[in-house]
Amino acid sequence: MNTWRDLAPSTRKALLQGEPAGDPDTDRIARAYAEKRLGRSQLKIFLIGIPIGLVVGLLLGLLVAMLDLPFGIVAPVLVAVWLGYWFFEARRKLALVRLLNVSQGAPRVPVVPGVQEGLEIRVPTVGVLRMMLPFLGTFAIPVAAGLLLSAPAITAAAAVLAIPVIAYFGHLLSWSIPGHPTVLDADGVHSPKDGVRVSWEAVREIRVVPLRATAGDSRQVIAFMLHDDETYLRQLPRWQALLAKMNKKTYLSPLVFMDSMVDKSIAEIAASAAAWSGIAVSKAG
Repeated sequence: MNTWRDLAPSTRKALLQGEPAGDPDTDRIARAYAEKRLGRSQLKIFLIGIPIGLVVGLLLGLLVAMLDLPFGIVAPVLVAVWLGYWFFEARRKLALVRLLNVSQGAPRVPVVPGVQEGLEIRVPTVGVLRMMLPFLGTFAIPVAAGLLLSAPAITAAAAVLAIPVIAYFGHLLSWSIPGHPTVLDADGVHSPKDGVRVSWEAVREIRVVPLRATAGDSRQVIAFMLHDDETYLRQLPRWQALLAKMNKKTYLSPLVFMDSMVDKSIAEIAASAAAWSGIAVSKAG
């Protein structure tokens, strides 16, 4: 076996669902496939999509003309298809990132411990805007289209779907604008604002992995692998625990920090964690 297609469908499905590879060869093939897919240029994908979009649009236009369908019916369907495609692609990308994070074959190197000094980590407002604006824009486009085309169904559907995104945006701003910190010190990782506390004894491993949002993305994520995720999750509000579980699916831990979403570099956080915890901290080699 040398390619992803050579693997059994059940094996491919299991790998994309986060199951570890059963043998080194399968792990190698899966890792190569994920890296290739995630490394594709967004510009190349866009250029390939232009002729496909033109053909599909032409065929759809002919179908609408032949069936004499009213625009009020067609437009919501198009918006639903567009949002569905965006959602599917996002899930697919996260599955590929998870596949790489689960892989046991990727080389890793230890992080050199830093100085034992308390480290305060804050969420910068610029980072919040940088992360959330693309998501907000995804929903703003159909909302604006619905308003311009006098199609209230489009506007209402997009607005309803955007509510969780807007709520999360507000939550992040509530942390970033007042400058509430998360602290790394001798006691572990804790947030004075909401009383969340994770001792170093509760952490079994710390990993630094690439974020992989785009092909050229150099940002990183630090994941604190816990002995018992539920102990940490019970300290969070229910909706925040749900988001933390999504981190668990992708980065194998509900407790993570991401580059651009914190005011300290991931390298600095990793060095501080290594110094305070005495736990193995590793990064991709």
